[in-house]
Amino acid sequence: METVNCSGRLSTGWRDYLCPMRQSRGPALGSTLALFTIALLACGRGDAPPPCGLNAVLGPRVLLDEFSTPNQTLATPPEHLPEKLVARMAVGPAYSAIVGRADSQWVIGVNGALPPKIQANFGVLVIDKGSDKPLGVLLYEAAEVDGAPHIGTVSVGASVIPLIGIRIDPTRIQDSVCPLFPDSLLQ
Repeated sequence: METVNCSGRLSTGWRDYLCPMRQSRGPALGSTLALFTIALLACGRGDAPPPCGLNAVLGPRVLLDEFSTPNQTLATPPEHLPEKLVARMAVGPAYSAIVGRADSQWVIGVNGALPPKIQANFGVLVIDKGSDKPLGVLLYEAAEVDGAPHIGTVSVGASVIPLIGIRIDPTRIQDSVCPLFPDSLLQ
């Protein structure tokens, strides 16, 4: 399988859906169909507006692209520590998570098991740039973002993965009608 370098991350094909494999003749047909199918399935859920499906697919990808914007990547974890957060698998289900601290690092424990054959490789703590409030954690199967400092760990099932962080305007990755981190999971 071919590999391409995408913003410092190494893509090895379909598993790294966050770094599309583009060649001079465009993306592979299989990748395009897979993303289109995911978007259609996500759009067809109950009373959710159609943009929610696209938002669920594109939001996590845009978030990783934001690491290339200066002064957004966290070098240290925030001082304020919420009791709970929402953890979401990129283009997947959301879970409640508990938050703690070990020394100066955050420790996040995800409540629930990931879907079969899915393994998270790292998590991204998302902080609202305007309010400085932690919004949630996105979990990725992709290769970790090069150069991003570890600010903690995430326990997902039997795995412990690195946590990196970013401070952004949440409207860059989600719509207020379709939040990536639904408050209902914090109840």
